[in-house]
Amino acid sequence: MRDGGPLYFFDTVSLSNFALAGRIDLLVSRYGARAQLTEEVRDEITDGIVAGHFALRLIEEAISANHFSAATPMSVSERNTYREILRVLSPGEASCIACARARKGVVVTDDRAARECCASIDIPFTGTTGILVACCRDQSLLSEAADAILQTMTAAGYYAPINRISDLV
Repeated sequence: MRDGGPLYFFDTVSLSNFALAGRIDLLVSRYGARAQLTEEVRDEITDGIVAGHFALRLIEEAISANHFSAATPMSVSERNTYREILRVLSPGEASCIACARARKGVVVTDDRAARECCASIDIPFTGTTGILVACCRDQSLLSEAADAILQTMTAAGYYAPINRISDLV
């Protein structure tokens, strides 16, 4: 796990992509406890498990093992921001943006509307593809392995903006 640096507020879809590909370990090694999961995201993960997406249990296990952090509850100011963002985004994405804004963090999302919201209020963001590229660039993952992971994610339903990570590194 890398020490220091900003907190990363992961939305449900980004976490799910790695869980469904069986590669939560990449997030644990890259972000560790800097990976923050809001209560709203944790609730969405639970809903996914109840709906039969059992691979999402890997996320709960990572929290239980203290590999990821449960984000502290939102402050009054963060709740006000959250409520405003809820007009256009789901609770998971809205909570990530509200917390990242107040806590000077990074939002991890693949949702276009969430990314546009982040850009409009100057919150840094990344997503599934960006994480795979970063893992290749820091040599924690070979580009061929990243391509295979991306294929597994797309087979599980992830709409990737590219076909191969190796084309970007």
